Amino acid sequence: MTIEIDGGWGEGGGQIIRIAVGLSGAMGKDIVIYNIRKGRKKPGLRAQHLAGVRVVGEMCDADIKGLEIGSTEVEFRPRNNTGGHFEIDIHTAGSISLVLQSCMIPALLAKGPTELIIWGGTDVPWSPPIDYLRLVLLPLLHKMGASAEIAVEQRGYYPSGGGKVSVQIEPVGELCSIDLSQRGKLLEITGVVACRNLPAHISDRVIDSAIKKLTSYPTARIKSECSRGPSTGVSFVMAARYENTVLGANCLGEKGLPAEKVGERTAQDLEHEMSSGAVIDDHASDQIIPYLFLARGKSRFGTGALSLHAKTGIWVTKQFIERDIEIVEEEKTTSVTVG
Repeated sequence: MTIEIDGGWGEGGGQIIRIAVGLSGAMGKDIVIYNIRKGRKKPGLRAQHLAGVRVVGEMCDADIKGLEIGSTEVEFRPRNNTGGHFEIDIHTAGSISLVLQSCMIPALLAKGPTELIIWGGTDVPWSPPIDYLRLVLLPLLHKMGASAEIAVEQRGYYPSGGGKVSVQIEPVGELCSIDLSQRGKLLEITGVVACRNLPAHISDRVIDSAIKKLTSYPTARIKSECSRGPSTGVSFVMAARYENTVLGANCLGEKGLPAEKVGERTAQDLEHEMSSGAVIDDHASDQIIPYLFLARGKSRFGTGALSLHAKTGIWVTKQFIERDIEIVEEEKTTSVTVG
């Protein structure tokens, strides 16, 4: 039986492709995705979507039709999710993080270990920075039994790209449920400022402004990473690590935005998450959905208002896995239980 998925549903973007292809590969289910990115200015597949579908296809020995730039319909028929070594070049500054969103789902349920080498953008607009995955998403998945590590070998910023990331993923067979209804005690605040082809004082100014903004948490431990390479930029990710969870925030530098603002915005967003009562931030809430559906037993999390991205993620995942889900929306927080 082939699962047919409307790529224009809800948020209607690349997220539908990433989750659908990832779950197809993990579960061995044939899919057809139509109306891909129907409402976008440039509908259909772009370079990073192509890269993600192609590598999951290689991981799962899939038969694929419609895999070309601008295609609005793709057939994906996986045969054998074996794991292995795979190298992917997006050929643009397309987001490595978004490609990983597709690959990690089948890799965790593969028959053997998976090693990925991906070239593209590590810190680019409209996608989670690679350090957000390292500092926030992976620790949450580790609590579910996942074994995965991400190493940033070279940064890549828009428009030149040129970033390189290596990923090691061990198969788990089955993910464990997770209870993200209580944060527990705050353990530490960490962060990474990545600065490429820019003076070292840029990184210092980002860190100083963030520390000044976090007046209640003066012991934040922030790492500075300055390097040279084919692309230029600055990015900042912060994470508040609690006993049971991690909250994250980030900001990407841009022309005309002072370094101080990059630090202030990130710290301000993290403080907002910490004072909101959310147990995971809104970015994590939409990224973790497929894993909760795949996990054994009942999982739950508390977040702020449930984003359209998260609601779309729930809809796509339910096309593959029928699980009971309860969503309780209150004035400032939302509780989600997958049973």
